[in-house]
Amino acid sequence: MKVTAFRAIFLVAALTAAVVLGLGLYADFGRLGDELGSFRWELFPLALALTALNYLIRFWRWQRYLARLEIEVPPARSFAIFVAGLTMTITPAKLGELLKCALLRRSFAVPVRRSAPVVLAERVTDATGVVVLAVAGGAGARSWPLIVLAIVGVVAVVAIVRSPLLERFARLGEAPGALRALLGTKLLLGMTVLSAVSWLCECLAAYVCVRGLRLDLSFPDTIVVFSVGSLAGALSLLPGGLGVAETSMTGLMQVLGDVSKAAAAAATLLIRIATLWFAVALGLLGLAVEEGLARRGQAAD
Repeated sequence: MKVTAFRAIFLVAALTAAVVLGLGLYADFGRLGDELGSFRWELFPLALALTALNYLIRFWRWQRYLARLEIEVPPARSFAIFVAGLTMTITPAKLGELLKCALLRRSFAVPVRRSAPVVLAERVTDATGVVVLAVAGGAGARSWPLIVLAIVGVVAVVAIVRSPLLERFARLGEAPGALRALLGTKLLLGMTVLSAVSWLCECLAAYVCVRGLRLDLSFPDTIVVFSVGSLAGALSLLPGGLGVAETSMTGLMQVLGDVSKAAAAAATLLIRIATLWFAVALGLLGLAVEEGLARRGQAAD
C-alpha cells in the first residue's frame, strides 16, 4: 500500500515537473518569469477564496446526496471527510475521491457499495456542469468534439444506470438502486445547475488570475479556457489532467485573446495553482484533521 502510494506521488511529481518544464521551454523561462513577476499578487487571495467557495457549494451537494441515500454523518465529520477527498483531485477523473467512501466505512461503518454511487454522481454532475459553462461561454468549433464526447459519456452512464443491466451483478448490492436515486432526472438537473454555479466560481478565480496579469481576455473567453481545458484534462484520464489541461488552456488563451506565449503560460500556471494544487493542499489538511478525529473516536470507544 505504501509502495503504491509512493509510486503515485512520484508519478504526479514527475508529471508536474515535466509540465512546468514544458511550459517554460515553450514560453521561454526568462519571459515566463517576467510575467509571473508582474502579476498583481494582492489579487491571488481572492482567487483562492473563489475556489474555496466552489468547494463549499460542492460540499452542500455531497450532503444532499448523503441525505438522499439516508447516510447519516455528523456535519463536522462529513466536512472533514469531504475536504480529505480533495487530496485525490490529482487522480484520473478524480475517481480517487473514493477515499471518502473508505473513510465513511472506517469511522461510520457505511458500506462502500452504498456510498460509492455518491462519488460517481459527483463526477457525472461535475461533467454536466462544466459542459453547461463551456456552452454558455461560447465554446468554438475546435472545442465541440470534447463537449460532445463529454455529453455522450454522461448520457451513456445515466442510460446504463437506469437500465436493468446492473441488476445482473449481485456483487454490486444496493449500488444500482442508489445510483438511480442520485441520477434521477429531477435531481440530476438540479445538481447540474448547482455544479455549474460552483464551477463558475473557479472560472471567476481563473479570471482573477487573468486580470492580475492584465491580459486581453474577456470573462466569457476565460470560461471557455477553463471549462474546455478541464474537460480535456478529465477525458485524458491522466492524473489531474496534467499536461493536457495546461496545454489546452495555454493554447486557447492565445487563440481567443491577444495573449503572448509567456503570458498564457504564466496565467495557466497561476490558474492551476489556485485550483488544482490549492485543492490538494486543502485535502491534505482535511485528511490530517479527519485522521485525528478518527483516532480520538477510536480511543473513546
